[in-house]
Amino acid sequence: MSRGAWRLGIGAASGYCSSRLMDQATSWYLQHQSEASRRREQELAPGGTPTLIGKKLGSIVGRDLTDEEAAKVGLFVHRSLGVAGGITAAALVRAGIRPMQAAIMLGAAVFLVVDEGANAAFFTPPPQAYPIESHLRGVVGHLAYGASVGAMLSMAQLFGAMRP
Repeated sequence: MSRGAWRLGIGAASGYCSSRLMDQATSWYLQHQSEASRRREQELAPGGTPTLIGKKLGSIVGRDLTDEEAAKVGLFVHRSLGVAGGITAAALVRAGIRPMQAAIMLGAAVFLVVDEGANAAFFTPPPQAYPIESHLRGVVGHLAYGASVGAMLSMAQLFGAMRP
């Protein structure tokens, strides 16, 4: 395997693992949100954002997905974005940006572009419809994601796996 492919593989694995950690961070935060904010989110996005995304993507290809099927599609999209983010962070590290800096910047960018931008444009109600706690949960989740990717890429760099 070439050195470049190895680095991208490390980035992909870091992104996948970090997307799972992000889920734990956002689940923890959700448990600590007010009942009113959780209720409002369910009104806006029954079953959660992944389910809404899955339903929309299913409808694009002419399928009426059950909530369970839609949630699986939404989770696949979430994991894919996590992997893509890890690969992007690894490429930024290869370009000379420090791993933690690259990953935190990427996590913040994904929060703004995907959560606050693309999701609202294509899949969910507009950001202003959600309680502030929902947005804060996204910030916590993406910071956890970025810090995790950054830590993994830093370790890989420390052990020589990210060298040219």
